[in-house]
Amino acid sequence: MKNYLILGTITLFCSSMLFFGCGRDESENHMEHNQAYINEGNGEEDAVNTLQVGTKYKIIGPMDDLKSAVVEILGENYWPDTLLSSEELAERTGISENMYDDFLAEYQRTEAGIDMMILIKSKEGEMDNIEKYLNDYRETLLKIYEQQPQNKAKVFASRIEIIDSYICYIQLGADISSLESKGNDEMVSYCQEENERALDIIEKRILAS
Repeated sequence: MKNYLILGTITLFCSSMLFFGCGRDESENHMEHNQAYINEGNGEEDAVNTLQVGTKYKIIGPMDDLKSAVVEILGENYWPDTLLSSEELAERTGISENMYDDFLAEYQRTEAGIDMMILIKSKEGEMDNIEKYLNDYRETLLKIYEQQPQNKAKVFASRIEIIDSYICYIQLGADISSLESKGNDEMVSYCQEENERALDIIEKRILAS
């Protein structure tokens, strides 16, 4: 009986190592397919797809350089704080991995907030498809937030811009609560200015690279 118990324990242990080891390799290979991640922690936390101050992982490479440039311009008015995975991007927009070479999609992870920035480096021949999906996504958001003045204004003011091989969906504005009493046009105008500031620095960085 004792021998059977030892053999069973060893078998269970080996099976567990095989399962978790293979799962982790597959996940890491999937993440590295489109984006580079650098480990900044002590390894005690689980890897998450969230980019926040003090977390374990951050994205590095051209996309993070573009994001950093936007944050430098907007400062605390850049509210997106959570990364979308390639699967989540596809679920939200319909844009699949075979349509792009690289991407960064970040949104504001609060129930009320919808600030968002999506940067996609398109594969050759896919730009029109990606642009259509982003426009459809924008139309969907306009319907969802029809009865929410601030969020509707942010979506209405959002920009979809093609810069070289990149396509950008910029939907920023941060806190516009003080403008709501002044009407929709004021909120939209302010958000358009913030989006233009972001796109301006993104364009400069892309064309200079």
